[in-house]
Amino acid sequence: MAPPTLPANARVSTNPFLQSKLNHLRDRSLGSSAVRATTAEIARILAVEATQNDRETAAIAQSGGRIALIVVLRSGLGMSDAFLSQLAPDTDVVVYHIGMFREKVSLQPVEYYNKLPNNNTEIKRVYVVDPLIATGGTASAVIEVLRDWRVEHITFVSMLTSQIGLETASKVWPEGTDFVVGAIDPSLDGHGYIVPGIGDIGDRLFGTGLSH
Repeated sequence: MAPPTLPANARVSTNPFLQSKLNHLRDRSLGSSAVRATTAEIARILAVEATQNDRETAAIAQSGGRIALIVVLRSGLGMSDAFLSQLAPDTDVVVYHIGMFREKVSLQPVEYYNKLPNNNTEIKRVYVVDPLIATGGTASAVIEVLRDWRVEHITFVSMLTSQIGLETASKVWPEGTDFVVGAIDPSLDGHGYIVPGIGDIGDRLFGTGLSH
């Protein structure tokens, strides 16, 4: 099988420990506690990879500025602590939440929660955490919200994406967004789930439903 085509503004982790943990997460028999622990371990690796050698964030920290961590509800909560631990020692970090759900028939994103301040004159650099990019619709919508909020640079971090989802999201604002992902799976099923994927990560993290 040919390797996936990678957009110019995306990079995939080559960390073997991350790949091992992701393979472990593919086991749909894992209980919620194990899913949360494994997700946190993957997030810690991605947090290092997303922030290391980031001169822009370092410059903001040295100048006393602030950056934002954008947590996409609800599954992004499983990654947020790892990023806060990585960023907080050297940087003033503010955390905002954006709630999106995917309408089951159209598979289009629907925003249900957004507490970003109306006028953004301070936050120009943000990290977004969302474990999965499936169709790319939610990621695209979040990027558009943040671009309209007048940020200048987004790093979007996900554990797993589909090929088409990453391609779709990467085209929304390529000059202002880069992606750091754990792995790329080849396709989606008829319900918009990544194949082979890791199921509905929100339900698996919080034990609220059956995995797919």
